[in-house]
Amino acid sequence: MQPFFRKAILAHSVILGLLQPARSAQIPQTYLDSVVALGSPLLVTKPDGTQETQWSTEGTGFFYATLVQDDPAPENRRYETYLVTAKHVVLGHLANQKSDLHVRLNPKDPGKPDQEFSLPNQPPAGTHGWFFHPNPTIDVAIVQVSFPFLREQGFDPPTFVNDANTAGSAKMKELGVSAGDGVFVLGFPMNLAGIKKNYVIVRQGNIARVNDMLDGAVSTFMIDSHVFPGNSGGPVVLKAEISSIQGTKAQANALLIGLVIAYVPYTDTAFSQQTGQARISFQENSGLAEVIPTDYIDQAITAWRAKRDKKP
Repeated sequence: MQPFFRKAILAHSVILGLLQPARSAQIPQTYLDSVVALGSPLLVTKPDGTQETQWSTEGTGFFYATLVQDDPAPENRRYETYLVTAKHVVLGHLANQKSDLHVRLNPKDPGKPDQEFSLPNQPPAGTHGWFFHPNPTIDVAIVQVSFPFLREQGFDPPTFVNDANTAGSAKMKELGVSAGDGVFVLGFPMNLAGIKKNYVIVRQGNIARVNDMLDGAVSTFMIDSHVFPGNSGGPVVLKAEISSIQGTKAQANALLIGLVIAYVPYTDTAFSQQTGQARISFQENSGLAEVIPTDYIDQAITAWRAKRDKKP
């Protein structure tokens, strides 16, 4: 081959390489790894009559780190770590199960299966159990987590950090978050948590309505994304967008903005032609879901810490 043609082919290859779209992750892997399944192991009878223990997912949780000692040097900052979910997941388990609620964790060693840890309904003396937001209508449940203990057991899950990769309502306003912005919903719907490990399911959607929450009129905002039983308590992450239309702001980072509490139902009612009275109603998933902003996570933790640290 003549040198000229070799150079031409090389140049053509370089141009094609430059034209290939750069592949980048839409959501950090650490976010996915911070999400865990909540539920309990159940004894199940198989068709052949034998029994085995299977995991049953009741909700989703995620690890959340709160800054408790600030410092200009990041390595000197101190955090406390918590597991966050929806309050109705915890209360629903306590009402229907005699056993403790469990959290299912993936080990640091990818070759090992998951392990389940009990979250006692009645914690031992000297330890702390579930706590809730001071306002009983706020659907948030939290428990403090000992990360040194988890690391000793071979687990080292990442966390959402409240001063680094989360956004409450004030920051959402500052960023110009509005209806139509993209989101990711992370969780374990319909008991789809995986057999040997947690494999979180990621669904896309967008913010359906948020201004009433940002203005303080209501405590939740709505997203347009299908959620199902098992998604409750799962994190909602704002999608990073590198481009924006005129008059709006681009979102440079994926940020935790809230947690799922429920889908918004649509009720279809059949009426009698003779009496005009309702005969039967069917409730469907509308495709809209309610989300609690991270403000209420921080408020619940602040109130609990003040009570915990109050001197007698």
